[in-house]
Amino acid sequence: MAEQLRDHADLSFEQCIDLCGMDYSTYRDAAWDGARFAVVYHLLSVKHNWRLRLRTFASDDDFPVVPSVEPIWNAANWFEREAFDLYGIVFEGHPDLRRILTDYGFVGHPFRKDFPLSGHVEMRYDPTQQRVIYQPVTIEPREITPRIIREENYGG
Repeated sequence: MAEQLRDHADLSFEQCIDLCGMDYSTYRDAAWDGARFAVVYHLLSVKHNWRLRLRTFASDDDFPVVPSVEPIWNAANWFEREAFDLYGIVFEGHPDLRRILTDYGFVGHPFRKDFPLSGHVEMRYDPTQQRVIYQPVTIEPREITPRIIREENYGG
């Protein structure tokens, strides 16, 4: 289908200008009864001055796989790597599918809605060891309650 969108004279979507992953596990703060992961493509036809948003779902929520469009629009290469890194969506047929934003030893996919907000480990450069080290997260969760000032004659 992607080749038809690119090659058909009546369509001519020559460019993939963006591609992103989606996690629908808690869509609109409610239970979602469809597939959990999707990929959204943003295509451009310069010839017709058209834009198209196309969405495809991965059939398996535990191991999401969709076909790569990198052979059709090579601009999708890094976009697919980003969706793989952040959502864990595997693009079948991608020539070099590996992490692009997180560390190679990173565990998990940080844009999934079930990923812990603070993570488990943090990395930092240790000048005494002269290398990057991993350690448990040192951020202590806190609740900030805003201070509200109420005046009887405010604005009047």
